[in-house]
Amino acid sequence: MKEILKTIIKDWQRTFPRAGVWERNLQVPLDSQKIISLIGPRRCGKTYYVYQLINRLLAREPNVKMIYLNFEDERLTLTSAQLHLILEAYYELYPENYGQELYLFFDEIQEIEGWEKFVRRMYDTVTKNIFLTGSSAKILGKEIATSLRGRNLVYHLFPLSFEEYCRFQNLDVRDVYSTHARAVLKTQFEKYNGKFISLAFSCPTVRAQRR
Repeated sequence: MKEILKTIIKDWQRTFPRAGVWERNLQVPLDSQKIISLIGPRRCGKTYYVYQLINRLLAREPNVKMIYLNFEDERLTLTSAQLHLILEAYYELYPENYGQELYLFFDEIQEIEGWEKFVRRMYDTVTKNIFLTGSSAKILGKEIATSLRGRNLVYHLFPLSFEEYCRFQNLDVRDVYSTHARAVLKTQFEKYNGKFISLAFSCPTVRAQRR
């Protein structure tokens, strides 16, 4: 498993910084000294939001030390008792980075049963720069909040808003007075409605937020 982790860590590092990552409206701090939990329904863009954060880090500090793992990767058949292999694999790859500031990004962390104890230990002994993503139902239970004991800040990411969608299409949603602009926005809204509204209303958390 350690060799697989080394391959995943190395392969991922070759893919950054990533081009074409859209900047979402949600603002998440990079240096809060808290565990950041990014919560949202599947397919709402959590992974790409993490890429956005990583791009911001690299723009600020090109040599920043970080580990990114997506626990939905079928190669990662880790148990909670094996999570310590992550750091072992990283420091075997980069022994010169031992003791330096490190950022941890764990995507869909809820796939590992008992992950919260490992994350708490990382926070207490290794780094305060920890970013997690997960589904609302599995990552926000009372037992998890108790285990992290105030170390955690939770941010909710929802499916793309119409304003964000238009911005990514280089359209100004405020331009509603000309006949042409209204026609363009109406057409784009119909496209947006078909792509995103069904996803938003499939998630109870999002339905409650929109009411």
